[in-house]
Amino acid sequence: MDPAEQLAFAARKAEQLAATLRQGRRPREVTVDPEVAACAAEIRQSILSMQQPVSAAVAADLVVGLSAFAKMRILHTDMLNSLRDLPRKTWMDLSMPILAEAVTSYAQFQLEDPEFNQYLSDLLVSRGVQRIGAAKLANLTYAAATLNLGAFEGVHSLFSAAFAGAEVGRLGTFDLSRTLWSLARLAPDVYESAPPWALKLSEALLRQKKPPFGYSLGQVLWALPRLGLVKDSETLWQKVKGKAGREAYAEKLRQADSSSQAELLRGLAENCEAAGLQAAVLNAAMLRAMAAEQNSAADQILQLMADRDLWTPVTYRLAARLGSSIKGSPAAPGLTSPGQRAHKYVRALYHALAKAKPGDAASAAAALESFSRSSKRAWLKFGAADEKGEVLEEAWKSLSQGQPRLALEFGTFLGYSATKMVRQLGRDSRVISFEMDPEVACLAMNFVELAGLSDVIDVRIGQCEDLVQQLKDELPPGSVDAVYMDHNQMTYHQDLSQLQESGLLSKEVLFAATQALKPGAPLLLWNLHEAQKAGIFSELDIVSSPDCGFKEMEDWTVLAKATTTRTRSLKRRQAVTTSKAPRELTLLAAECNLMRWRTAQGMVDEARWNEFVQYVRDGMQKFAGITSTRDYWPNQRWRDAARKHTYERLDY
Repeated sequence: MDPAEQLAFAARKAEQLAATLRQGRRPREVTVDPEVAACAAEIRQSILSMQQPVSAAVAADLVVGLSAFAKMRILHTDMLNSLRDLPRKTWMDLSMPILAEAVTSYAQFQLEDPEFNQYLSDLLVSRGVQRIGAAKLANLTYAAATLNLGAFEGVHSLFSAAFAGAEVGRLGTFDLSRTLWSLARLAPDVYESAPPWALKLSEALLRQKKPPFGYSLGQVLWALPRLGLVKDSETLWQKVKGKAGREAYAEKLRQADSSSQAELLRGLAENCEAAGLQAAVLNAAMLRAMAAEQNSAADQILQLMADRDLWTPVTYRLAARLGSSIKGSPAAPGLTSPGQRAHKYVRALYHALAKAKPGDAASAAAALESFSRSSKRAWLKFGAADEKGEVLEEAWKSLSQGQPRLALEFGTFLGYSATKMVRQLGRDSRVISFEMDPEVACLAMNFVELAGLSDVIDVRIGQCEDLVQQLKDELPPGSVDAVYMDHNQMTYHQDLSQLQESGLLSKEVLFAATQALKPGAPLLLWNLHEAQKAGIFSELDIVSSPDCGFKEMEDWTVLAKATTTRTRSLKRRQAVTTSKAPRELTLLAAECNLMRWRTAQGMVDEARWNEFVQYVRDGMQKFAGITSTRDYWPNQRWRDAARKHTYERLDY
């Protein structure tokens, strides 16, 4: 069969397989389907046999195949590389709907390729986007925002002008919400007053019978104030706040000052079903009220909790700090049961409330550890526990030197690692910790109070990118002495770059991160490796050890210490410029991201993770010459067993 015909046939077959997802087939079944593997092999063979350059018709078939694999959440290296290598003439000959589908499908893999993104931006600006329907335009705008094409000239103007003339009445709630977020993301600055196209989109959204919910609601609440639509944002909030989810509350809490956060948290508590979670959120509301010196509001929350019999050991601590006498307060120790159907995280906190000595950080941490080890279902992934925890504690302790330190933590979780940081850095130190899930953040605030560290650990709710921007207005330059990351490994390198550009890091900052191998942070490892070669970091230690709770699964803890060289100015040393990561490393990072998604879908078990971890390790060595610098294994046989695994890829 002619390679072009083979590609067309295989692409249509892939399209049919992807369509089975809409018919109720589970992603797990599709990913391991032998027909998908056969289809991927045919596409690969046709691409390798194809004469270059290909025609627009062949390129269109390539886009059909890529779109199908994007819908199945399966990476196909040859299709992605072929798309990247298409000559400009072929791109210009594609119909606008096909071009839009190509960009939309490519964006789903979140590959970090600034050069190709620049190329796509130039193509879109030169072609224009007026000749596609409103729904496809919304998808294309979201893809452009995902790829951060707003960094390139003309892109935001292109899409805002397109929506100024688009029939937005045909868009539903979901598309309108994503479009507002996308245009706010693409905008070079925050709007003081709303432009006409933003008013048009916002009015269409507010007219919808069903308001946005979940992640989309959080996105639009982030976008509207940035587009100069503060009033519309408040109108939407009043409409949805009774049923708003965690994502929406996270964004409202980030925007609010401490005096407003207490009231927002009271609203969040009303959305919580489990009594234990409701009590924890109300305790967090009380902490925020006390921080804002709103003692009367704190007393009202105490009375509400007494009326509902929701006092916990943390509530008693807060009542004592307030010096409050509440009518009908429950008898000590109060609520120590999380309630029926409580999430594992809530049960973990209440285990600590029942077992730990109040005000004793070591006792509180030990209680969380004992819960995590009590059963397989109770296991909690603490990045700073076990061998990895020992590596981190040693590094933090070496930094203290009897001086107060300021540390930033990305990913609070239940507050376990933040308390460990304070114990090693010293009681006079301070930790600012970021957590995007407001319910988890409230659990952490309760745990921190139980540990007696609320005065030195500041838990902040919201997206890390936005919170770092806020810190620039609060902290003097060079004030951050330590950074610890254990959140989304795919954004480690971006978050570190933002910190470096902010000027917040001290001359001798210590950077630490776990899970660099599982699920993997290839681009962070590359950037740190290049930064060390440039003299920005004087020390880079990649420590191999068992992953927490898995004695034969490998993970890497990364430690990087900034150089003290005086010949470089602080500003120059923090403006990191690294060489471009190898294409293979970018694709490896995309595979790591897909594995995270598949795990959430229940598609990846412990055995496959063991195999994938070694695949990432081998890839880092092969494509970047990066590997662990030392071992921290209690048993070398465990290490040797972990490194014998071979991965059978789910991607192609």
